[in-house]
Amino acid sequence: MSGTYTYHELMMTSIAKEIRDGEVVVMGQGLPMIACLAAKLTHAPNCILLTEAGIVDMIPTKALFSVGDPTAVNGFSYFCDLFDVNTIILNRGLIDLAVLGAAQVDKYGNINSTIIRSHSGQEARITGCGGAPEFAGYAKRTVITLVGGRFVEKLDYFSTPGYLEGGDSRYRAGFPLGSGPSKVVTLKGIFKFDEKTKEMYLDAVYPGVSVEDVKKDVPWELKVSHNLETVEPPSRKYLNVIRLLAPEYSLPTKSRLNRRVQAAAKRVLTS
Repeated sequence: MSGTYTYHELMMTSIAKEIRDGEVVVMGQGLPMIACLAAKLTHAPNCILLTEAGIVDMIPTKALFSVGDPTAVNGFSYFCDLFDVNTIILNRGLIDLAVLGAAQVDKYGNINSTIIRSHSGQEARITGCGGAPEFAGYAKRTVITLVGGRFVEKLDYFSTPGYLEGGDSRYRAGFPLGSGPSKVVTLKGIFKFDEKTKEMYLDAVYPGVSVEDVKKDVPWELKVSHNLETVEPPSRKYLNVIRLLAPEYSLPTKSRLNRRVQAAAKRVLTS
């Protein structure tokens, strides 16, 4: 137990724990990167972290500004380029895990990170998928993170493959057997995928979060594990590392304590 923490910190801890010591991990931009760095500095010191820009086996000292952040060369083993990452490393099956962010995710773990459409039909281009299609396509497993994005019934734009249309459609399309998203981690809980249908289901919720809270964010009839768990609070070990790397995610405005204060203030103002 660790006292007060934010759901962002719990989310990053949950992602970090997906990384096993000795694995080769390709990191997406932003929060996924912080979680991977936290794993390297705690339980998985021998994992090999790889950025899309080709920086291999770095030793983290700070949260990276981008996949090509010059500070990532601290203690790195070697540097290659995008072509090497996507051919010599990725397509040969050398990536154990990809950790990727998303703007939209559907029930089969397919991702949109390219275009968002409004109800009126207007389009807004966002960051783009970069190397995510290749990473999610050929990594042995993928963890998807959803922070500012949302679940949708149908993607506005298909950027990155999950389990396509469900069932064995991913493998019939030619992707490596056994590959695909293993989990989706959000600010409310953790989702897994059914072994046969490949449809997403709720596997665990965060402390203080109910199943109904989660279902409000999901536009389809969400299935829930019969053995639904509550995620354990982050230990002091993980909190110390995450707060060192990314103190902005520990701001009191996001803490459970502050939410109670805000709720109390709202009751006073509306009474």
